[in-house]
Formats: sequence, C-alpha cells, structure tokens
Amino acid sequence: MAFGTILEALAANAKNTPQRTIIRHIATSGGQYQDVNWAELYEAIQNLAAALVDQGLEPGDRVAILSYNRLEWIITDMAVMLAGGVSVALYHTNTAEQCAYILADSGARFVFVEDEEQVAKVLEHWDGLADLKAAVLYQGQHPASERTIFGFKALMDMGAKARPAQAPELDRLLALIDRDTLATLVYTSGTTGPPKGCMISHANLCGVLEAIDDFLQVDPEAEQSLLILPVSHLYPRVTGYYYNLYKNIPLALAQSIDSAAENMKQIRPTYFACVPRVFEKLYDRINGQIDQGPALKKSLLNWASGVGRRRSALILDHKPVPALLGLQHKIADALVFKKIRDQLGGRLRFAVSAGAPLSAEIGLFIHAIGVHVLEYYGLTECVGGTVTTFEHTRYGTVGRPMRGVELKIADDGEILLRGNVFMGYWNMPEKTAELIMDGWCHTGDVGRIDDDGYLVITDRKKDLIITAGGKNISPQNLENLLKRIPLVSVAMVHGDRRKYLTALLSLDQAETLAWAAAQGLATDDFSRISQSPEVRRMIQDQMDAINANLARFETIKKFAVLDRELSQEEGEITATLKVKRRIIEQKFKDMLDSLYE
Repeated sequence: MAFGTILEALAANAKNTPQRTIIRHIATSGGQYQDVNWAELYEAIQNLAAALVDQGLEPGDRVAILSYNRLEWIITDMAVMLAGGVSVALYHTNTAEQCAYILADSGARFVFVEDEEQVAKVLEHWDGLADLKAAVLYQGQHPASERTIFGFKALMDMGAKARPAQAPELDRLLALIDRDTLATLVYTSGTTGPPKGCMISHANLCGVLEAIDDFLQVDPEAEQSLLILPVSHLYPRVTGYYYNLYKNIPLALAQSIDSAAENMKQIRPTYFACVPRVFEKLYDRINGQIDQGPALKKSLLNWASGVGRRRSALILDHKPVPALLGLQHKIADALVFKKIRDQLGGRLRFAVSAGAPLSAEIGLFIHAIGVHVLEYYGLTECVGGTVTTFEHTRYGTVGRPMRGVELKIADDGEILLRGNVFMGYWNMPEKTAELIMDGWCHTGDVGRIDDDGYLVITDRKKDLIITAGGKNISPQNLENLLKRIPLVSVAMVHGDRRKYLTALLSLDQAETLAWAAAQGLATDDFSRISQSPEVRRMIQDQMDAINANLARFETIKKFAVLDRELSQEEGEITATLKVKRRIIEQKFKDMLDSLYE
C-alpha cells in the first residue's frame, strides 16, 4: 500500500489486474449497471490527460468539475492529476454566482460540466472569467455560444489520436509529480464567509489512505462499495473512490442520493460512506413502523430491538454475551434484523459516517441490526482526524486519533489537530495563519476527550448560544434531539442573547406525506400539511417529551415549522447537510422574531 502518489496506485493496479472490474455505473436514465475494468479505466484516463496537454494545459493549471457523481467525474479527476494539473470540485447544486466565484478564485483554465443546465451557469458569468479557456460537456447538446465548448466524447477521441505524440510529455509530467505536489483544490462550504480553496497535496491523500487502510484492513476480494455522497466534498471522494482505486476494491456509483435505496438492492454493497442523516432516517422509518403497526408486530420489533441493543452493548464493551441472549438474538435476527438488512442489499457489513456526530442511541441500534458504523471526524483542512474502529467503537464519540495525527483540547475547549495538515488556503495566507498555529489546526469545534481517549464533539465554537440570562448552550446537541422527532429533517435552535430558546424546523416532504396518508389526511399539498394542526400537535407532543429531560434553560419554549424543505440551492444548508445558521437566521428573521412576541 506504500505508494508515493495515488497515480502510482492507478498505474500498478491497471498493470497487474487489467481485466478486474473496478467501477460499475449506469450510463443512461433507466439503464442497467455496466462494468468498467482497469484497462478500460486507465486508457480513458490517459486519453483525456493527452487531450488536456494537447489543448495547452500546463503543470499546476486548475481544471474545474461541475457535476454530480458519474464515471466521467472520476476519469476527469484522475486525468487532470496525470497531466500535472489540479482538479477543482464544484458542488452541482451551486448557483451560477457561486460557480463564478470559485472559477475566478481558482483561475480555472477548463471546466467540465454535467449537462446544459450546468454549462448555462458557466456561460452566465464567462465574461468575468479571464482565465477560462474552454468548457467540456459530459452530456447533452452544445448551447449556441461563441465560447469554446467541447463534447466529452469528442475530446476523448482527440486525446486518443494525440496520445502517441503526447506520451513523452505525459511521462515527463508524471516524473515531476511527488507527494509534495498539489493534487486538488477543495472549496469549503462557506458557512462562515466566502468559500476558501483548501490545497490538498498527494501527501495529504496518501497519508489519509494509508491511515484508513491501517484501521480497516479489508480484503479487496470480499468487498463491494456503493458511492452515494457527492464527491465534490473531500470526505466522500477519499472514502468513496480514492480508497477503492488505491486498494483495488470495486465500487458502484449510485445514480443519486434519492435512488440510493434502490441501487443498494441492485449492487448489494458490503459497505458505503455516508452522513448521520442516512441512519437517522432509517431509524425513524423503523420506529414509525413500530408506532403505526399492529400490536403484535409492534411487540416483536420492540423485543428484537431490546435484545439487539443489549447484545451490541456487551460486544462493544468487549464483554461475553450470555448464551440465552445469544439465542434470543438469533431469533431476533431471523425474524426482524435480516429483513432490515435485506432492504440494504443483504450484504452490508459496515458503513463510515462523518459530517456530524451520530447519536449513541442510533449508532447502537444500527449495530444491533448487524451493521457496524465507523465514525470519522476531520476537516478538509486537516485531512486526517479521529475514527472509531471495529475493535474500538464507542457510540456518542468520534473515536481516537488516526495514525499520524495528534489531538488535544485548548483551554477554551476548542479541538486541535496536528498531522497531515493541508498545504494552506489558496491565495489566502493570512487565513491559513489564523487556522494553523505551531502546526496545530484550530478546528473551530468544541469538545472533550473522555477517560479512554475518545473524542466527544459538543458544538461549533462560533455556534455556542449565550442566552440573555448568561447560560452557555450547545445548539448542536439540542438539534440532534429535535431531528429525532418524526418528520423533522433539519432543526435549528435559536436564542443567542434572547430570553429563551426557540427552534426552526424543516420537514422531510416524503416522510410527511406518508405520515399524512396514514392519518387519513389529504396529501396533495405539502405546504398546507406542514402547517396543519395535526402536524403541529404531533411535534409539540414530541417536543414536550424532549423538554422533560432537559434543564429548564435548555428547553425549547416555542417553535416554527417551515412550509418547505431547506435546500442547498437556496444556500441554506451545505452539501453535507450542515445548517448555514447565519443565513437562515437572516432569511427567516421575522419568523424567529415572532416567537419572542
């Protein structure tokens, strides 16, 4: 596994296992999964690299990718690196203005776009993009434009023809790339200001891949992963396909987050990477079935859940499982847990979760049904962080430091990490200096280390609420509790310098309509249902139960329910489903103010 760069892993795996399937994807809507072997993948990467060099790409030039996950994304990312360039990922949900900012800030020379909708975003601001030379369209028809726009297939054909002549130049460029070479720019989500370009080197990538392999130690012949999260973010890219290419583990691409459940049944993965919301929704759906099911089924599910939790708690605490409990679990597994795992493809062994802490209750429940969730914590700026492992998992924590990473808590409670720190912010040395001091990355997160060395995250440093009464409150903990309320998708607790706490809630449309149908309510208008007295009464009852277990100053006195889902398109949440608190507070200021009248 000790490769100098990810490009070395590419070349070695393509040479040693050319006929091995490495990627499975669906090329067209409604189509079937198609297999791509190493020989086919590496040839495509080499052809595109040759085309880029032939079109004038210089070492260090930036190439942007504006698309959702697809085979062409991976080919482009790897080809840019092979040609000595730097890939720049843009979220496919970004607005035209957000895309223009990143394209201009990075000085991108080329931009690869998914379709006509995405290329329209680029064309809208092309006049202000002095460095942009051409766009490349993955699919769809070229819009009428005086700008240089290539079709992806046409560019690949050009690369195949140019490759023999460009082969010596590609070899020369490859020889220049080492672990200190800049590999990719990953822009932050911009929750606290304009996005900043994080410079990630080949050393950063290989360091985290080696650390992942150190604690996973999986057999490539036994694994099959499903890539669900958008790879424009570094975490899904590292865990979703860099690790697969590095370790030679076949991966399949989900068509979208919404289609992931169906794709799981088709692919039957053994693992995947995700965010906690995936498990929260699974947990809520199962508990909804318990609450709404007949008495016998409800009784069976509650019994099985209790058996599974008791057994999992003992296993995770490295204690023996009594014979009777073991027998009860076999029965529970046959009657309940296996059916749940079948909905996930039937072969799922483990999953990696990051982006936010997973609640201890949900982590233990998922383990009880037979899926071990490993939690990872880190920043784009500090590529390595902490992780729970198969041998050492404590739900409610995000584990211990990965290999090569140091961890400590500052006097004010801020989490500090050192080791495998990024190269800095693109064109922002002053911001880099604010973040990295004496080699330590100041994460902006607040937490503590328990007696056994596990890290517990309590909140974002800048998100801490100080009420008018002087009470310091961690909103993230409360928001995690509120997201446990059926139908609630996103929760934001508000109350800084206010007399009491309030909450703004966004509902999951699909779950809300299903719940309404079960209650015999009309399901033709989500906006109307979200504001109905039935929904409000149900949420209030759940809120009362939550408040009963909180200190008085932590209780949510009032709440408001939005008549739509919060969205990335509106700039309200990030691609990893983090709340953009300041934007939401500003956008819904009148609604929040009304809760204090």
